[in-house]
Parts: sequence; structure tokens; C-alpha cells
Amino acid sequence: MDKTAVIELVRQLVAVIHALSGYPIPEQLPEVHVFPQALIAELVCKTPCRVQAFYHPDFGVFVDEKLKFEGDFYAESILLHELVHHAQQVSGRFERLPSECHRRTADESEAYEIQNKFLILHDSPHRIPVSRFALPCPEE
Repeated sequence: MDKTAVIELVRQLVAVIHALSGYPIPEQLPEVHVFPQALIAELVCKTPCRVQAFYHPDFGVFVDEKLKFEGDFYAESILLHELVHHAQQVSGRFERLPSECHRRTADESEAYEIQNKFLILHDSPHRIPVSRFALPCPEE
């Protein structure tokens, strides 16, 4: 997928996020960087793992080069999930929660909920079990 097509897909997915969640469409869209999955795993997990994408507030979205977005709603949903994190960051949605653990749990839970709504919208059989990301945070 060329850069122009990726930018158009990002615009479409941001509009979907707005429709599904009410997040405003950000004025500035994040850069999307395509890398081998092994490099993404090293950056995120520090060891081999199955992560296919992540969002960094300063650098944008990083996605596995093997994801083929054309006609694959599950692959698109992975990018959408990371774009939800951008919307959360830009809006400051969870910044007032009491700890990094609470913010991370809320961020991930909401991003997976929106991702699942997208998958349902496209009649995809894939679903992400949101409950496995709602881990209890230690008391402060």
C-alpha cells in the first residue's frame, strides 16, 4: 500500500472512530510507519511477541509490514485501534485518572471496544476479548 493510500485509509478510519465514539477528528493525523514485526516486538516487548502495531505520541503509529489493509477489515481494525490511542492522547481523555496503570487499562479497554464495534460493523467474525485487558491496578 503506497503512502497516499495509507493517508486516505487513516482519514477514513479517523472518521469511523468519530462516528463510533464521538471523539473529534484530530487536526493533526499521526504518521504511519511500516516495519517488520520483529522490530515492533523488540520495541514494545523487548523480546519476541505477537504485537503487530503500536502508537507512540511523539512518533505516530507503527504497523507490521505484513498487514495487508486492502479488503481485510481485521487488519484495518488493528490500525484503527492504534488511531483510537491517538484520539485519546490528543483529547486527554484519561489523563485525570489516578495512575499510569488506570490510564493504560482505560486506554486499552476503550480502544478494543471501539475496534470490536468496527469489526461488528463489517460483519467480521473476529473479536477481541476486552475483559482480558481490564486488569486490576494496585492501590496507591
